[in-house]
Amino acid sequence: MHSIWHGLAAAALAGTSLSAQGYPVIPRMLPDTEEIILARSAAPAEISAAASVYTVRDGRAVQLRAGTNGCSCMVARDLHEGSLYPICFDVQGTKSVLPRELMELSLRSMGRSEADVIKAVEVAYQSGALRPPASLAIAYMMSGRQVLFSSPLAEGVRVGPWHPHLMLYVPNATPEQLGLRADSRVGVISVGAPSTRRAEIIIKVPEWADGSVAPK
Repeated sequence: MHSIWHGLAAAALAGTSLSAQGYPVIPRMLPDTEEIILARSAAPAEISAAASVYTVRDGRAVQLRAGTNGCSCMVARDLHEGSLYPICFDVQGTKSVLPRELMELSLRSMGRSEADVIKAVEVAYQSGALRPPASLAIAYMMSGRQVLFSSPLAEGVRVGPWHPHLMLYVPNATPEQLGLRADSRVGVISVGAPSTRRAEIIIKVPEWADGSVAPK
């Protein structure tokens, strides 16, 4: 996770005990059928209907449905109560970004703090257990049922569905290389986690995955 969860900059391995309410709250996954439906709502059916679907059960990543197109979907969650991040990945994203998202969700589901998650992911990158995309990787976050927070840390505030958007993973990308200033007011494109191996170019799109028009 970066300080602004999935590019919301425009709108935090000791094992910390998590409380039953407030923040942090251990993520709770839905029954399999509901989890599959929610996960696949992140991308147009042309992509998601043939994608594999993953979740976490008892601290372990599991495949709920095998796909045929090399793409994948899941519902990511942070430690905010009610957070829901349906997300689908293209083929390269399935190879490189999906493992990180599943690792993060697994750790949170086992009661690890966000600081623990950040440290564990960094160690995994350093060891090679996790790798940045070898080429352009794309994620779809186009579900009208998404419940986003401005940060995965305690100070994050509920944003709700925000906007349907795509994320292009370009390691070490910066706003400047897109021609954007640090104080850019361009709303349709931004860079999350700039200058890091997990940098992502966020592009707002006008429609949700089901084809309905998103509010401006």
